[in-house]
Amino acid sequence: MPDLELQIEETAVQLTQEDLDILSAYSWDMTGYTSRFGFFYFGNENADVEGLTKWQAEHIFQLRPVPPGMEDELQNMEKTKRINKEKKREILKKNEAVGDAYLTRAVEEKNLLFLSFFLHAYESRINRRVYSFLRRNGMDTYNPALFLDMKLALQEVLLKKLPTYDPNKGAKFLTYMYEFIEDAFLSFRMREECWTISSLDIYKGIRRIAAIYNANAQNEQKTIKQFCEATGCKRKTAESYLLEAVGIRARQAEVIVDWDENEIEIIEDIIPSRVGDLCSVLWNHWKLKAVRESFEKLSWRDRMILQARNAICHHCGGMQPMKERYTFLELSNLIGIGTDDGAEKAYHASLDRFTAQMAADNVIHVVDLVLEKKEKAAAIYRYQADCDSEWGEICFDFESKRVQIRKLAEWDTTKSHLYAKKAICFIALSKELPEEKRIVFTRK
Repeated sequence: MPDLELQIEETAVQLTQEDLDILSAYSWDMTGYTSRFGFFYFGNENADVEGLTKWQAEHIFQLRPVPPGMEDELQNMEKTKRINKEKKREILKKNEAVGDAYLTRAVEEKNLLFLSFFLHAYESRINRRVYSFLRRNGMDTYNPALFLDMKLALQEVLLKKLPTYDPNKGAKFLTYMYEFIEDAFLSFRMREECWTISSLDIYKGIRRIAAIYNANAQNEQKTIKQFCEATGCKRKTAESYLLEAVGIRARQAEVIVDWDENEIEIIEDIIPSRVGDLCSVLWNHWKLKAVRESFEKLSWRDRMILQARNAICHHCGGMQPMKERYTFLELSNLIGIGTDDGAEKAYHASLDRFTAQMAADNVIHVVDLVLEKKEKAAAIYRYQADCDSEWGEICFDFESKRVQIRKLAEWDTTKSHLYAKKAICFIALSKELPEEKRIVFTRK
């Protein structure tokens, strides 16, 4: 698979020399305990999986043997991958209570072994925090490496703030850590967007004004006024934030692509732009409930056209045998259009509206590609994310095997980079450059 990740040298959380001096008074002797699954699955010839899996990333803090006083929530899970949900909740609740006691001992006895016990007990809750942030910010929830990096960054910020925690004040450790954890995650989001900003506070301001600017249809004066009213900052500061936000979105980012790779798993389905049948969108009866809900939001005419042409079931949202669909001539008689060409155009328009509705409902995601300029060893493509954003621009240099993202399609650049990467992967692996192409993918 082409390596499309932009390289960022900064880490999300950094322990200062002062932090290290404070932690030098703490012991961290893990004798007798090992990580149940380990971290290093990459390139392991004896591993049962290729690379790091989501399940492994979700259980990296689990220890063997289980810490004293705790039960094993993963009993028999390594083989069956199943456990009674009610029983698991009971185990987690008990383990977290024991973990709270160990955290207090970690502070009082200055022994980080008990912090490892705490992480073992609270890993499920930590996973939920990470997933909640990823979903809320449109980041890649299916990337195990990103998930693991965020958990390790969280572990580092826990180390950084542990000496300042006072268990006698009554707040649980994760409650005390809430703001610090959120800032660590925001730093990760800043890295994913490839924003080179000096501080997290400035980053927050730039993201906020970018959202207001987008909501106000890019009206600068209205945006600056609203931002100043909401934050109380000076107009000059707001203007500088807005200038940086606009510049970041249009800033060129360069990617080196391995054009010879022959893996295309990340592109889960491709349908031509403005053509094709609904089976290309509703592949393998996937997410039928969500598809049905999107389908119900269409106009009566669109639903009738799609049902007639594709034999889509109005009740279950699935597909009937395609041999039962109407021909375009039959469809023209049904909807009162004189020619089969007119019926075909009406069908494609309905299909586009259905695709856009599913994208708006977060059922699928769509990248539309349009070839802007083609030369012997180069091409410029415009791309659009989820049918309704502005158009971004990507320049391909096939001779030097480099790609420049000249402009991102969305103001939320965390999301935009994912769409740009999908477009880059498809063009890099295409034998011929398409004039137009629609890429449909899911984010699990």
